[in-house]
Amino acid sequence: MFYYLNEDTVPTIPEPHDCKIKEVTIQGDFIIFEFEDDISHYDSIRHFNPDAKSLVIKIHLVDDFDTYKMKYYKKPWCRGGYSRIDNARLEKIAKNERLEYLYHYVGYQSIIIKLFSQTYITLDIVTDYIEYEWIV
Repeated sequence: MFYYLNEDTVPTIPEPHDCKIKEVTIQGDFIIFEFEDDISHYDSIRHFNPDAKSLVIKIHLVDDFDTYKMKYYKKPWCRGGYSRIDNARLEKIAKNERLEYLYHYVGYQSIIIKLFSQTYITLDIVTDYIEYEWIV
């Protein structure tokens, strides 16, 4: 299923909330999220596609995207903040750590995705369409 973000009306795109991402790949003009097998036990998936075994999200990149990781500081007067990280580190995090999809915000030619892996990770992506491939 395709969701176009360059039209007059911004679509409502299903959120695979709390689902574990098995692999993140950056290939050419796409960032691809492959989710774990048997994701239909999550409430967020059961609502949209109860027969789903897995999900692949392909986001078409119009421009470079930015990846930010939350850093916490040990000093009590400094709460921490986001710092930009190399996009390739996202692929390594997905391979070596547990990476969960939390939620996203969709706007005209834009999606902001919040992930979690030991700390919050935010992606700021300029895109014209997103493809959801449900594996049943």
